Amino acid sequence: NDRSWVALWRGRIDVLGNTRLATEVDASEFYLWSSTRSGVDWSISPSGLSSNGYNGHIFWDAETWMYPALLAQHPDLAVGIDNYRYARLAAAQAHAVATGYRGSRYPWESALDGTEQIPPPVSLFTEGLYEQHVTSDIALAQWQYYEATGDKTWLARRGWPLISQAATFWASRVVAAPDGTYHIDGVTGPDEENADVNDEVYTNAAAVTVLRDAALAARVLGHKVPAIWTRLASRIVVPTVPSSAVSQEFAGYRGQLIKQADATLLEYPLGYGLPTGTAEADVNYYAPRTDPGGPSMSDAINAIDTSASATPGCASYVDTERSVEPFVRDVFDQFSETRTGGAFTFMTGIGGFLQEFLYGYSGLRWSGNAVELSPSLTSQLKAIVLRGVTWHGRRFTVTIGPHTTTVAVTAGGALAVKVGSAIRDVGTGHSLSMATRRPDLTRTSNLVRCARASATSAQSGSPALAAVDGSQATGWEPLEVPAALTVSVSGGPRMVG
Repeated sequence: NDRSWVALWRGRIDVLGNTRLATEVDASEFYLWSSTRSGVDWSISPSGLSSNGYNGHIFWDAETWMYPALLAQHPDLAVGIDNYRYARLAAAQAHAVATGYRGSRYPWESALDGTEQIPPPVSLFTEGLYEQHVTSDIALAQWQYYEATGDKTWLARRGWPLISQAATFWASRVVAAPDGTYHIDGVTGPDEENADVNDEVYTNAAAVTVLRDAALAARVLGHKVPAIWTRLASRIVVPTVPSSAVSQEFAGYRGQLIKQADATLLEYPLGYGLPTGTAEADVNYYAPRTDPGGPSMSDAINAIDTSASATPGCASYVDTERSVEPFVRDVFDQFSETRTGGAFTFMTGIGGFLQEFLYGYSGLRWSGNAVELSPSLTSQLKAIVLRGVTWHGRRFTVTIGPHTTTVAVTAGGALAVKVGSAIRDVGTGHSLSMATRRPDLTRTSNLVRCARASATSAQSGSPALAAVDGSQATGWEPLEVPAALTVSVSGGPRMVG
């Protein structure tokens, strides 16, 4: 047992300069790793092995939230989630046929045999009818595994059947409009508080992404790409708000409360290719409209999107605070599903939290020919070290410092690293340095942005810093009123218009 844990800890996340946050990261890794092991053909439920929350069933939580947190440093653990879905492909194909479609349609709640296990009545639990993006989430995880490992044999034998069948499902699911566009009606996105809608933005964008990935996988394997896949990928409607840079969550959305991250998922993990400014606009628009009683992953995505868009300020760190502090319970730093309770220990929230360090501050993205990095940091953290990251059999460490980020290759041969538009090869035993982006140091007209701030009291996850972090999406919230906020102004007294 000791030897096994020592091996696992070689692939870990170290947070320097913040002992509390470092401990929460360590605890989160421990709980997630404790709910799986190498060599299994099983997935992870929202509560893992800590309880029978959600009856131990498997949801999109596994592929979208837990899987990427395992894939970066422990692909041998992540692949068990893929294996679980592969073993139930026949059940997914039967589900598609039974509901009038082709390809494979995975159930919302899966268990032993891969059939839909959502509890009755269907009038109350409608996710089994409408939340069909789970099929895309599963296919996306298959492609991510190939990009991260480069295992073409695995892709041919296991990944391709799931990816191609998911693309076939969406090709049979879309509906053509007279203007040549295609639509997906009658679905529920991750925002389950707005059910059974048309042209749900994440569902549609995820379907487009699956069709694109399926075409790429076909080319890798030497298969002919069905023409309908490329045609649909360019014509499925992904809605935006008229006269705005904001993604519209679904047709007819009017700004009402949402359960959790939905439109903000287009920047990450989909990497959909949004116009400049849209990712930041989506965070600013949807964060204030997100149910405060929802799960923590919304702020995890906000942190990653904010890091990617290089929004001036230190909002990425505040989003990290928002994604963990209101949800951690007890002296063992365990996640709860919501601020007031829910599933415990919540592996879904843990997975989202860990992704902030693996894919947010590092800017790490997988591709078939290189590891892409775009590191950033704010002054609230001294450094982040990602140990034992793997890509195509190479093993390397990423150290994100306040000014410089270093990639050191420790095993496996030369590593292709993409920074901006340039790709550099780094040999085993060698390292590559690059600049760390500092959005908190970007000059703006805000005289107190990211300055030292204090308050007489603050809600967990809404610290004084949130008042001056440069983001419209975050704010300081006192525990009681009256309350006072104090912020230092550099350079002496200033007159503010």
